[in-house]
Amino acid sequence: MTIEIVLFQALKDVKALELPPGIPGSGKKFEDFMVQQLHQTLQQQGTLHIFPPRYTLREATYSGVAHQFDIVIRQSKLTAIECKFRKRTNIGELFAFVGKLIDYREPPRGIFVTAAENVNNDVFCYAIAHRILVVCSRLPPVQYMIQRVKKDTDLGRRLASLQTRLRGENAPHYLLVEWQNAYRRFTVEGYC
Repeated sequence: MTIEIVLFQALKDVKALELPPGIPGSGKKFEDFMVQQLHQTLQQQGTLHIFPPRYTLREATYSGVAHQFDIVIRQSKLTAIECKFRKRTNIGELFAFVGKLIDYREPPRGIFVTAAENVNNDVFCYAIAHRILVVCSRLPPVQYMIQRVKKDTDLGRRLASLQTRLRGENAPHYLLVEWQNAYRRFTVEGYC
């Protein structure tokens, strides 16, 4: 199971915690819950190491400043995860996250997780342009859909192609529309 799938499934489960948004302690509880879910599911596989929540990553940066991330995972490469537990997601939060990532001489892979119900298309486009994965309840990760779609179907092939292009191609608006259309088709074909 991949990191983004575990995060997406944990995002569904976070509602059971009944955390009130806007309360400072809720954000920390949300981060701790996400780390716990990753730890229980992925660390058992033995292929990765999850650092404690709110970890300061002390790798070489251009500025000389070590940055804190909500979750840091070391697999074959570092992954930094930003978790936001708010009613709405602001693109400024994503700007700050990307700014921390690009300060590293070897930037970690970035994942932006938000509990917000409504995520603006601009957030997705900016994330796609910077190869940051957004995990939210509005639009499941492509990898999540790939795992549920029947193999050797048109939708399966389209999702695999989209996954590859999200990692390399830089046409964010087009890729977002394709992602949204794939999700509509995923839903219509009964995979949700």
